[in-house]
Amino acid sequence: MSSTLQIVKPAPEDSVVVARTKDLEHENVQAAHLDGIDLVVIRHAQGVCIYQGRCPHEGTLLSEGALKDDVLTCRGPGWQFACQSGQRRGISTSDLKRFEAIVENGEIKVDRNEVLAWKAQQSSCAAAVEQAARPSPVRSVKQLPGPKGVPLLGNLLDFRTRQLHLLLENWCREFGSMYTYTLMGRRFVAIADPVLVNQVLHDRPGTYRRWDVIQRVAHEIGVDGVFSAEGDTWRRQRQLVVKALDPIHLRAFFPSMRMMTSRLLSRWETVARNRQSVNIRQELMRYTVDVATNLAFGYDMGTLQSDGEIIQQHLAVMFPMIQRRIIAPFPYWHYFKLAPDRQLDRALVAVRALTQVLITRNRARLMQDATTDALSSNLLEALLTAQEEGEAPLTDEEVMANVFTILLAGEDTTANTIAWIAYLMCTHPEVQNKMQAEVDSVIGEGAILEDADALDDLVYLDAVTKETMRLKPVSPVTSFEPNFDVQLNGIAIPKGTVLTLLTRQPALQPGSVSPIQTFDPDRWLGASGATGSHQVGFVPFGSGPRLCPGRKLALMEVKSALAMMCRNFNISQATDRTAAVDEIFEFTMFPEGLFVRLEQRH
Repeated sequence: MSSTLQIVKPAPEDSVVVARTKDLEHENVQAAHLDGIDLVVIRHAQGVCIYQGRCPHEGTLLSEGALKDDVLTCRGPGWQFACQSGQRRGISTSDLKRFEAIVENGEIKVDRNEVLAWKAQQSSCAAAVEQAARPSPVRSVKQLPGPKGVPLLGNLLDFRTRQLHLLLENWCREFGSMYTYTLMGRRFVAIADPVLVNQVLHDRPGTYRRWDVIQRVAHEIGVDGVFSAEGDTWRRQRQLVVKALDPIHLRAFFPSMRMMTSRLLSRWETVARNRQSVNIRQELMRYTVDVATNLAFGYDMGTLQSDGEIIQQHLAVMFPMIQRRIIAPFPYWHYFKLAPDRQLDRALVAVRALTQVLITRNRARLMQDATTDALSSNLLEALLTAQEEGEAPLTDEEVMANVFTILLAGEDTTANTIAWIAYLMCTHPEVQNKMQAEVDSVIGEGAILEDADALDDLVYLDAVTKETMRLKPVSPVTSFEPNFDVQLNGIAIPKGTVLTLLTRQPALQPGSVSPIQTFDPDRWLGASGATGSHQVGFVPFGSGPRLCPGRKLALMEVKSALAMMCRNFNISQATDRTAAVDEIFEFTMFPEGLFVRLEQRH
């Protein structure tokens, strides 16, 4: 550590160690947590600073931001802050609160009383604003409108559908942006108001947690990783997963993704020559399986180069069964197994066995290379390295759960997003033409993106992706519950009430120049693109401290696949398929029945 680190007056009695100098290299950022308060410790050219740990805009964790040239850039809204002063670039009204950093004997400390005083002031201001905006008198959840149910079951009989999201959205149009329903005696509150949706996401994990049933189901099947974990377990896992998915690791991974994209190109060239119609979602899931297994394990699954779909078939079983078990009236599988449950068990055994083999293989390779300081080549290796170094160590079960989570989530959600984009390209050929023109200008004579830096030049593709995620989000419904009794919009919500966030609805509110139900990527371009009404409630990757850690990877994957598709093919819906394309919700939303034809452009 440089001798330029400040050494200040002796630490007060109630000072707390939040970091150690040996863990902070030049221009480095580290998360800290003090009495439920997030902090960020920054080592920059002038020394060490400690600031509030959440971005003032969306509450995103600043410890996950990018630090360059003494400027910290938030990974969520992209706000930038000067490391020395905490001032936000361009707007001084959103500066960060700075706490005195006390550096002595290799330890970085902060005065607990200073932090708690600031937190008390923030809480007091927030409470005053909430009190001023709160309707009077406060109403109970039972006073909210909602669909009628039947005794004991409530509205359970209405939930026998693979289009659950449409049912909830229809109820929203009938009963308003905040309504109630019941399942087996448990109260649910559906919320489609963008302000309230953002408030719930912003106030995690302190005030709200994921619906407990989701965590219980995830734990049972062995995927209780960073997605479903809560409290200190989540914080410990989050730091390591985010570190493995940071821009440095993703840039190092890009050559592997480029290889997978080239394989997808070769596969589709054969499809185009044979004039076949293909299920585009299944094709893309081959691609995302190969990307996810390479990133997670450093293992080449090779599904794009074969007709076998072993792991893909196993993974395809899981999301439908997760959804089925979440909405089940009781955990019947604890007492007897139906055919789908036995199929899930077989899939879990197969994937766990493969995962364990790969954990053993990666651990052996790490032991052989113990003397090197090379960057971890995959997520599993990064988690195992941290485990060996004792850095917020994970158990073997937690390592497996997080790798499993990245594999499952990375395969399904990204493939679904690209599939929805392909669908809208088919139905809007003028958009497809503009995408192709941009890709041609960026790639030139090549067939795929060769340079990760070129991803930033695909501005129109980025707009198409955002517009697709607005109209066809893969997570149109998410569920949480308060950790204690709360009030939302003048409604008293008891602990244990499930909050169902309808995350598509806020982005479909009227108010923009272009009709809000219309597919129009141009709404994201120009000066109004960053502040337009379509941005209100737009949370495809969540928001706040638990913003999806795989967001950058997903967008890199989406753009790489789309650029290849646009550069080499014209895509259209297969005319020999008469079935309509439906929205199906099985924990994620995907297009069912989407068959396309690929025609080579050159």
